[in-house]
Amino acid sequence: MNNNETLANLVEEAKKAGSYYVALTIRDKDKTKRDSAEGGGDLTHYALQEDFPIDDIVPSIDACVRSMNIKPEQPVQVVIPEIVYKKRKPMKIAIITHFNRCPDSFSPGKAVKNQIKILRSYGHEVVFFTQEGSTLNIGCEMRPVVPKFKRQKNIVNEEIKAKFIDVLRQELTDDFDLAITHDFYIDDCITYREAVRECGVPIKWLHWARSGVGRPINYKMDNARYVYMNYADVGRFANRIGVSKDLVRVVFNEKDPSLMFRWNPVTKMISDRMRLWEKDVIQVYPICTTRMDAKGMNSVIRVFAQLKNAGKNVALVICNSNGRKRVKEIDSKLEFAESLGLVRDKDICFTSTFANEEYKIESEVPHEVVSQLFGVSNLFVFPTSAEVCSNVLLEASMSKNLIVLNSDLPSLFDFADKNSVLSHPFTSAHSIHYSGRDDASNMTLAKQIIGQLESNKADKQFRHVWSVHNIHSIYREMLEPILFEDI
Repeated sequence: MNNNETLANLVEEAKKAGSYYVALTIRDKDKTKRDSAEGGGDLTHYALQEDFPIDDIVPSIDACVRSMNIKPEQPVQVVIPEIVYKKRKPMKIAIITHFNRCPDSFSPGKAVKNQIKILRSYGHEVVFFTQEGSTLNIGCEMRPVVPKFKRQKNIVNEEIKAKFIDVLRQELTDDFDLAITHDFYIDDCITYREAVRECGVPIKWLHWARSGVGRPINYKMDNARYVYMNYADVGRFANRIGVSKDLVRVVFNEKDPSLMFRWNPVTKMISDRMRLWEKDVIQVYPICTTRMDAKGMNSVIRVFAQLKNAGKNVALVICNSNGRKRVKEIDSKLEFAESLGLVRDKDICFTSTFANEEYKIESEVPHEVVSQLFGVSNLFVFPTSAEVCSNVLLEASMSKNLIVLNSDLPSLFDFADKNSVLSHPFTSAHSIHYSGRDDASNMTLAKQIIGQLESNKADKQFRHVWSVHNIHSIYREMLEPILFEDI
């Protein structure tokens, strides 16, 4: 039975029954989505109801949809190029877009700017191709040579296509190693896309999709790979653009706090030296080097040794002032930490020891750096023996760190909700004793800390995103392999 007969029969059956609900949508094939901007559109919806209970409408629609037996596509096997271990010569890379401006409110524009920063940070020479008349300047060579014209969805402007082909042949000289295009998949970029396909420039191409592809297109061409941004939809993406799934590569969006929060260069240097994105537990401890013992430095080190013994990847970052006055004392603390199994400049560091000609931080780090490091920390063990109204405790709390207070210093609890912090008897001038200092007690505390952090889903998600989407991981594990992949 054909569709017209089926529809006619169903209508007659509904009329005879006298009780029905019919939802009908008609698509006008002669219209386009462009009409939507004018208040029109290619879909017209109808709903017919006769003596039909409202409570039955949702179940009936659900049953109709399920009867179509639409099942999600199964993910396909995605080709993942090998990581580049051997040092390679930096490339000259063209980044070609339809952009005129790149305000931070424009997500693809911001992502491309960050990509340029990443590529340049790894030594690549980047040339950014933008629209004619663009005044963009983002720290690399700019070429405003992409033809500017009134773009129309799915309509090729032959004159502009020919002009852009000439531009590509002229500008992409032999010294370029690679060209990256961004979002030429979208409907109103068809003229640019066809020019790229037909230009015949013998260069390696990476065509980046930062948006979904709504309707089938043909982007097949030689010397090209196609970059999507998740694994699950690679098969659908490949089908939509008319290429084999084996030509699709995946690179996630970067999301690095150094870019997102505009870190001070000192913060980024410390994070890079300590590889903080790899850590499960991070504490920042701002102290004056002359008061390390009063601040319970040894107790913090003991707790971190037990956290490491419990299998956690740890970082204790001591932002110390007056480092030049106590060089021997700093070495002594680091030697003590090493005797407990912590590795210098990997599990524990004093920021003054990272000072050099570029980073003059022997005496102190800027408070901005402390705040930014607090922002990526998740623990603050505070075994201080005397305080009036501690700023670092308040700042760690404002940064949502798990707080461990010295139960032998009652004044600390004036600044804490007793139900939201952990406590441990670290001793103080008000309560002198020797309990709680042994390894077993510190391991018990470490297990309490781990239990609290493991149940903090927000913190665990942050650590996951930072570990996967940081600049280094995105470049080394996802972007660099496709840059140097043989095509």
